[in-house]
Amino acid sequence: MTGNAPTTESPPPQWELAAPILEFHQVSFKGTGETSIRMNQFTATIRTGELVEVELERQHNPRDLVSMMLGLNPPDAGEVLYSRQDWLGIDYARHFQMRSEIGRVFAGSAWIQSLTLRDNIHLAMRHHGVTETDAEEKVEHWIQRLSGHQLAKVKWALKKRPSVVEPSVLALCQLIRAMANRPRLLILERPLRFMLESLYDNFVAAIDDLRASGTAVLFFAGDRDEYRLDFRSPVISWRIINGTMNTNGRRRP
Repeated sequence: MTGNAPTTESPPPQWELAAPILEFHQVSFKGTGETSIRMNQFTATIRTGELVEVELERQHNPRDLVSMMLGLNPPDAGEVLYSRQDWLGIDYARHFQMRSEIGRVFAGSAWIQSLTLRDNIHLAMRHHGVTETDAEEKVEHWIQRLSGHQLAKVKWALKKRPSVVEPSVLALCQLIRAMANRPRLLILERPLRFMLESLYDNFVAAIDDLRASGTAVLFFAGDRDEYRLDFRSPVISWRIINGTMNTNGRRRP
């Protein structure tokens, strides 16, 4: 028999397969306060399954910047894309669908004070089309996954309004809300500020499982211990230099 034997091409490297989730193209942004994080012609991409850490100093507040990333505030210049789509125009149905795929842990207050924590979490999920039954199942999964020895406290807290719940338990409930719908993009603003160190391993394992299923993670770490956590490699780091975002950080092997 003559002719060339069939060959099998080796699969492309994983980074070539990873789809862009959040893209910045020459973005400039000042924010509204002295503690806001700026961008100056910033260009970068966060892809499926990637974890990007941003090392915050105490004075930095990422809230304005994250709101800009989600199309809630416009940049001063440049373009922000989520899943290759922009936030421009008045196509509110499209923007609504885009935001339904994004989980966010806020650095500051993030609760409707007149509702219980459970009602807060379920309201956010119903707002994006999740049925009550599905919401209950998803929330219960993440309660069990994240709460560890705080499980009883979390279950008690879910029946209460935010004002009577201690900060360490509120931090867990914010994570549960952000992760419950398995977002394509997860943005964390100082998520461990009040969390007990004994629960860090649960947090890391949950983040890495989400990444393995395709979630891109942008992690604003507010303490040096936070950006030494043992996440699955690779971990990409961005820095803030003189209040301005910079991609010249380190990349863990």
